[in-house]
Amino acid sequence: MSEEHGGGRRRLLRRRWLVVAVVAAGVAGMLYASRRAASEAPSSIPTAAVQQGEFVISMRLKGGELEAREAENIVAPRVRGQLKIVELFPEGQQAEIGDLLVQFEQTDFQKRVLDAEQELEGARADLEKTLATQKAELARLQGDIESAAVNLRLAELQVERMAFEASVEKERAQIEAQKARLAYQQAVEKLESQRVVNAAEVRKRELNIARQERDLEKARGELESTTVRADKPGLVVYGKVWKGERPEKIRVGDEIWGGVSVISLPDLSRMQVKTIVNEVDVDRLEVGQPCTIKLDALPEPTFHGTVASIASLGREKEGEKNVKVFDVIVAIEEQDERLKPGMTATTTVTVETIPPRPAVAAGAVRSPADERGVRSAPQPLWVPLDAVFTRDGRTVAYRLEAGTFKETEVVVGKKNDDYVIVEQGLRPDDRVALRDPTQVADDIGGMGAEKKGSAPASPQVQ
Repeated sequence: MSEEHGGGRRRLLRRRWLVVAVVAAGVAGMLYASRRAASEAPSSIPTAAVQQGEFVISMRLKGGELEAREAENIVAPRVRGQLKIVELFPEGQQAEIGDLLVQFEQTDFQKRVLDAEQELEGARADLEKTLATQKAELARLQGDIESAAVNLRLAELQVERMAFEASVEKERAQIEAQKARLAYQQAVEKLESQRVVNAAEVRKRELNIARQERDLEKARGELESTTVRADKPGLVVYGKVWKGERPEKIRVGDEIWGGVSVISLPDLSRMQVKTIVNEVDVDRLEVGQPCTIKLDALPEPTFHGTVASIASLGREKEGEKNVKVFDVIVAIEEQDERLKPGMTATTTVTVETIPPRPAVAAGAVRSPADERGVRSAPQPLWVPLDAVFTRDGRTVAYRLEAGTFKETEVVVGKKNDDYVIVEQGLRPDDRVALRDPTQVADDIGGMGAEKKGSAPASPQVQ
């Protein structure tokens, strides 16, 4: 009985020693792992130096399109009805004086000219017919006057012959003479009245001819306007017309109304970018702000310019309902043959610089004193956005010090797309972690937390 009791005690002691050994091994392993993590974490986490200098806040405007500041616009002639394009000068090629730029369908306009010519010919024939009729009528009336004059003279002679006849015969002769006199006066008055009527009729016919001549001249002008030739040399750029819900460049077969811009011959020596800004950012833009422009098709070079104008009224963005944008024009300073109308470009507008740059009048050159003033002004400290984190409502950065990362509370200021100003908490010679080092310490290797689904702390956004 005692032997069984002693054996149980020995087994119990062995189990206890085994548990103690396992616990000790686990503690030792954890200490080793933590020391390893502490020694490996700084080298495995990317860092960045705290920068000091001018801080630039910019805005990127994508999807801009190059166009000439000045261009000769060729518009469709203002005629009755629509115009159908049947021929176009190739876009992007240089047109010379006299080259055919646009040819519109002429069938309807040729018919209008033919109809106008026939109308004019008919009006002139009507005038000739009227003049001939009037001439015959006047000749007849003139004959009536001459006949009435003869009858009057005969009546007067009869009165003279009756001077010594009976009073009755004498009075009869005088009455006949009076009748002849009245007939003559009526014939004369009728001739004068007919001349007035004839003049009015001729004037009416002449006005009709003049109207027909104007119609013919207009029809010929419209026919001639359907053929558009270059008055001066230039690069051909097609205009745009609305097709459905978006504007598209014109092409052969399109039917357009008069007054629509068909082709432009731009002045390539002065170019600009037409772009847009969202309504939430439009208040950040001002005329005169400096810009850099990069062509989407070419990685180099970078062009420079300024904001030339900002639209006063917003409009709905094409293809996106309830999205309001404002048109922005950016004038490009350089002249370069690579700048061609229609190319897309991305414009970066310098919204603010800290410290502020001194204002320089247009065309003026910044003086050395101005440059020294900018350099001597208090320069801000700034770090990448990835180096700033939130912890329990605090804004912190992890400063590398003596081979380890030290959590440091910071006060941040303004930011741009990549960096943020640090107003308090860091020094110019500091280096900061670009990932949260506490996640590496909690999970050996630094990637376990992400693999397990724990998201890393987000950069501070204000």
